[in-house]
Amino acid sequence: MQSKTTEEPESESEQQASPRAFCHATGFVYQSIGFLLSVSTCCLWSAASCWQDELRSTEAGRFIPEVITDASMHQLWSMVAVVLSFLSGMGLLTIGFGLQHDRPGSGRTAFWLTAVMALFFWAYLGNAFIQFSSVGRIVVGLVMAVLWTVCFLLAGVSARQQKKFPPPKQSEPGWTSRDEDDLRNALSPRSQDKTNP
Repeated sequence: MQSKTTEEPESESEQQASPRAFCHATGFVYQSIGFLLSVSTCCLWSAASCWQDELRSTEAGRFIPEVITDASMHQLWSMVAVVLSFLSGMGLLTIGFGLQHDRPGSGRTAFWLTAVMALFFWAYLGNAFIQFSSVGRIVVGLVMAVLWTVCFLLAGVSARQQKKFPPPKQSEPGWTSRDEDDLRNALSPRSQDKTNP
């Protein structure tokens, strides 16, 4: 007795790969990097006193230090690097979701964000070589500069792919007035009976 296995034909969307598959993969990479950056810099921010010199007032009689006037150059660079890493990590998380869900403009936004951060960390690395002479700062600056350069290259390819294959525009809204009425009726505290539908 022969058993016939009938295979259902795959849908057209399953047969053809998405033309923006690289963008989707880049979005996942951005989400991972953004999560690690935002969490790690949030923790580093609060524990900076373990390796960073304490900020002290340079004027006699003034007990409260001011960041602009009292911080040394390496303290200012470190503070800006941590703040920008935290904010850009949150930005990468958001852009990653945009790339995965085919949001138009997410590729260009990623391009500019990663370009600014790559330039900043290459400048940080240069200052670490010239002024700081600290091996730890040089290593951190080099790792971050390379990381943001790789993110910049991924963003460039993603932006080009989105320009070549633009995401489809949603013509119909996902929420209609009928959906709103159904939700209002479902959440109504009145009893649902025949006299009170």
